[in-house]
Amino acid sequence: MNIDYSKRNFGLDVLRATASLFVLFGHTLWIGDNYPNFLETIFRITPTIGVEIFFVLSGFLIGMLVLKEIEKPSFSFKNIKKFLIRRWFRTLPNYYLVLSINILVWYVIFNKIPEKLYQYFFFIQNVSERTNSYFYRISWTLSVEQFSYLLGPLLLYFLILIAPAKKRSQLFLWVTLLIILIFNLSRLYFYLNETLTDLEDWNETIRKVLIYRLDAIYYGFLLYYLYKKYKNQIAKYSLGLFWVGLSLLLFLYIFRGFFGLTIETVQGFMILLFLPINSIGLCLLFPQLLKLKTTSNSIRKTITTLSIISYPVYLLHYTVILQCLKVIFPSESLVGFQLWAYTFLYWGITFLLSYLLYRFFEKPATNLRDNPRIKRFLKID
Repeated sequence: MNIDYSKRNFGLDVLRATASLFVLFGHTLWIGDNYPNFLETIFRITPTIGVEIFFVLSGFLIGMLVLKEIEKPSFSFKNIKKFLIRRWFRTLPNYYLVLSINILVWYVIFNKIPEKLYQYFFFIQNVSERTNSYFYRISWTLSVEQFSYLLGPLLLYFLILIAPAKKRSQLFLWVTLLIILIFNLSRLYFYLNETLTDLEDWNETIRKVLIYRLDAIYYGFLLYYLYKKYKNQIAKYSLGLFWVGLSLLLFLYIFRGFFGLTIETVQGFMILLFLPINSIGLCLLFPQLLKLKTTSNSIRKTITTLSIISYPVYLLHYTVILQCLKVIFPSESLVGFQLWAYTFLYWGITFLLSYLLYRFFEKPATNLRDNPRIKRFLKID
């Protein structure tokens, strides 16, 4: 794999690799219930953290691209079109390929077509309610991503049409704060009108539902705006911000229970505050991590490779690879050496197939967006 390290930020690669590993490790629990207790505890919290890292990281990077586009003097709808098409070349081919594989796997295992299958093709499977299906479970995050690509850029485009003289970066900030406010209010509406029974109910009814989650991406937008505008000041305090952010995350995931902050005792905290604090805590980690460097070529190569294949890992690991493995080799009763052999086999297959998917499908598909014929056909020159 030929990698131009000069064009990559090692800290962002660390974040992306960590997020994919956290999600993979968390879903490893589906293999069975016989892991050591301390590992089981860690595995239970890592997928949530991993997904939220992906959201903030995606928002940071997409926010950077969007702000650059709208600040161009020649900005028009063509810029929005170009941005969306380039994102879709990056995300949709993999998604639809793995969706097709999931459909085939589901049919072979259960001898039926998944319910409401059409929703997965349009990313509307979790717009206002849980998916109610174990089919392609991780796809809910892709819905959040795809709708975030549309919402902010289109709002900015219309605002620029209405107020062309306004400073573009200021409009970017206003739209970002407006979206964060709206989706925090959506959770407030839920809190005033609904009741949750337990953490699983919160997880499926709040955390994985689109109308309560789009703000997760826009904390990344806000982070990029602040980082760009106050880079020197933020860099000065980056280490302190890192420790504050880490403390917030430790409180949410490790120590929250000691204070009795659970769904059963304080629904308001879990519905209204947990997710925003989580996003803010992650944002506070970024300035220090963006400064990360390494002199070890082997570490850099490993981290960068894991970062590059993170999207295939995310798409393949759960409802394709692990589901097939469990059908072929049931794992619930495994203990000791057999359990760990199965675990490492699962991880190894995931990394291998993810690399192959990236190398022979994702990368060629993404490269098509720079093909002159494609650009002319789509009018995105």
